[in-house]
Amino acid sequence: MSARIAYVALAAVILTLPVLPMAQAAPRPATANSGTIACRALESHTDAELKVTVVVFHQRDEAQRSQLAELLRGHSGAMVDVQAADGVWRRARMVRLKSCFGRGLLMLAAPAPFSDRAEFSLRVPGN
Repeated sequence: MSARIAYVALAAVILTLPVLPMAQAAPRPATANSGTIACRALESHTDAELKVTVVVFHQRDEAQRSQLAELLRGHSGAMVDVQAADGVWRRARMVRLKSCFGRGLLMLAAPAPFSDRAEFSLRVPGN
């Protein structure tokens, strides 16, 4: 009887081994269901005297294009949260650029870790 229990236990361990690496993997990128949008900076500028950084951006992934467009239309001028590569969430003012389809502008306190082509996450607080 104990040999059979050992066999069943070994089989259970072997069957779960392929699942373990997936459970320990890095977090998945932002998706439409996570409440955040993965974005990419097109250009950024910092004015040290005014202590402001401005970032022109769009979505990183085509799948989130309509989600970002909706967010820009519905929340232009609103405060949002952005998370750059350093992992810190920062408050920023987001504005829809009417002359550039699907583009937004962020204004946040300088210094901010944004450079041209930097990737970041964007979310509306409370959503």
